[in-house]
Order: sequence, then structure tokens, then C-alpha cells
Amino acid sequence: MTRHLLLPQGSSKRAGFSRRSLLGLLGAAPAALALQSAFPGRASAAEPVSGGALNVFSWPNYFSNDSLAEYARKSGVTPNITSYDSNETLFAKLNSPAGADFDLVIPSSSWIKQLADRGLLQEIDHSRLNFGSLDPSLLNRDYDPGNKYSIPKDWGVLGVVYDPEAVGGEIKTWQDFLDAGAKPGVSGKVRLSDSGWETIGMSLWTHGKDWNKATEAEIRAAGEEIKAFAKHVKTFGGLDPNQLANGAIVLAQTNQGTARAAIALNPKLKFVVPGPMSELWVDNYAIPAKAPNLDQVYDFLAYQLEPAVQISETQYIGFPAALAGLRDKLPSDTKDVDLIFGGKDLDFDKLTSFVVDPATVGVYLEVQTEIQAAAGG
Repeated sequence: MTRHLLLPQGSSKRAGFSRRSLLGLLGAAPAALALQSAFPGRASAAEPVSGGALNVFSWPNYFSNDSLAEYARKSGVTPNITSYDSNETLFAKLNSPAGADFDLVIPSSSWIKQLADRGLLQEIDHSRLNFGSLDPSLLNRDYDPGNKYSIPKDWGVLGVVYDPEAVGGEIKTWQDFLDAGAKPGVSGKVRLSDSGWETIGMSLWTHGKDWNKATEAEIRAAGEEIKAFAKHVKTFGGLDPNQLANGAIVLAQTNQGTARAAIALNPKLKFVVPGPMSELWVDNYAIPAKAPNLDQVYDFLAYQLEPAVQISETQYIGFPAALAGLRDKLPSDTKDVDLIFGGKDLDFDKLTSFVVDPATVGVYLEVQTEIQAAAGG
């Protein structure tokens, strides 16, 4: 069980930061209306462990214990791992004196550019790592051209899990999703993400817009469509697979990890990544600008990129690592392999990664508040 299985994916939805705090961190101009708290719950970032030879700041439970134990046996160094539960917490920590002790961090794709632009990451020395072993589909993405600052660790997609009998047909596009959600028997049993760019994104994509280039007016217009749909939504909260298994939710935005867990409970459920576009999120290894144990970092990264370790990590966290040809290298008894990779016919050309832009992120956050208010939750 990882953070991904029960929690919605995205940049800021799990954070304890207020919207104003986030915008302050980014130096972004807030949108016209007063911003309310966007991120329910509390951040639980731990203080970095001092005195270790390798200090890792990561999402909780994001490395397999077997892999870490083997690295400790080989190197004589046991990584000191502390955790955060949001990219905003990571951003704030690295942007403060408290971030000086970290050697390795795991930001999501949406935040790589902001961290790099603020001088919080150092460039990766590609000569010290085997980038040739990595899936080229995960390299040179928009959020970090040339992978100057990031190395893909694992990835996931924004899709839809649904009960075909309840919705009365197949879901192939985001418009299908919106149409199905309004049907009697489905309305009131729909789950949307609590990420503004994920809810508004499906409308932007439907109308041929790029969520990273959309203007404020385009974001607000797309938001109006989702606000009109909001009356059909039961929850924007984290999705428990049991809600799908018992029929409390019959149509939901989610990642393939949660869908896989739900389908294991109810094999009648289906998962699809709707068109015309959807989200690819990638969690990445990145090295803080002032990492004190640089040689140890590269030694650990080289170990983590070994094929056997990447296979082990995939089996442990349930999301695919970045190893090229990984699907054919997994043990033959691995269950639901298609779902691990987001579906049998997943087309990477129809996936896009959100990049946080201080000029528009406040609009996404503000409109998301309006959408949730329209739903009454």
C-alpha cells in the first residue's frame, strides 16, 4: 500500500498548505477573490535526520525495505529517510535553512520547474548514471527538457474507474464521463479529484486546450462547465477502493493504483484513461542544490536504477518504475500487469504533465474552490 493507492494524485491536494501560503511561496499573484484553504488535512513532514551519510526526503513508504536493506549491505550506508505528504511541503522545506541537510528528494513532475527555477536543485551529472536503461517515454518531458534536474522514479496516469452496468455503457472520453455522471443512478455517486488542474483539465482537453497554456479566461470558462456538473458529485476526497467495490461510488477520477485495488475487490469494474488527453504524473529523483553527500547520492541513484531494483520497486509500490521494457521483465505471476501500466493500450502521445505556473496556478485553485462549493462540499 502506498500513498498513491488511497490518495488522489496531483500536486497540492494532500497538502496542509493554504492557497495563500502556496501562492506566497511561488510569488504568484492571487486571483481576484479571497482565497480559502485549498488543502484539507495537515502536512506531516518530519525533521531531517542529521549525522547520516545519505539523507533522503521522500513521500512516505516509497522505497522497498528489501532494496534499502540490500543497499545498506553493499555500501555500508543506511539511508536516512524522512517523509513529506505534499509537494508544497517539500518546496517549503528546500526553500528554507532546514532543507540544507537533504541529499535526495522525490518531487512530482508538476513541481520540477519551480524547484529548479528557484535554484533549489542542482543539475544532474548524466555521466555518473545509466540513463540508457530508462524508458525514453519518460525522458525529456515538458517539465524538464533534457532531464537537467530530474530522473524519473515511477509514474501514473489520471483515469476513470467505473461500473459499466451502472453508467450504461463505455467511457472513452472525458465528455463520456461528464454525460454518464449526469444520468439517474449515477448522479450522486461520482468522485472528482480535489486538484483544480485535474477537474478543470478534463474540460480544457475536451475543448482542445492545453492546461499548461490556458489563459485565465479559458480556465474560468472550463471551470463553469465543471461547476454545472458539480451537483452530481458525491466527493472530492481521497478514494477508498471499498467505495467502488460496494457501489457507493460508481464513477470516479483516479489513478491506476486505486483502480487496480478496486477491481481486485470487484472484477466487474473497468479502468480507462479517457481521451482526447489526460495526465501523466512522474515522481522523480532530484538532488538539492546544497546536498552535502554528493558521492553517496550518485552511488545510491546508480543502485536504484539497476534493473533488478526497479523491478523490485515496481512490485512493492504497485506503480511502474522507469526501466525501459519493464513490462516484459516483471515476473510472470505479477497480477493485473495491464493495470500497473495504466491499461493495455495506453498512448503516451495522449498524455500531458501539469507544470505549476505562478501566473495561473492561483486561478486553478480559486476555481476549484468554486466547483467544490457548487457541489455543496
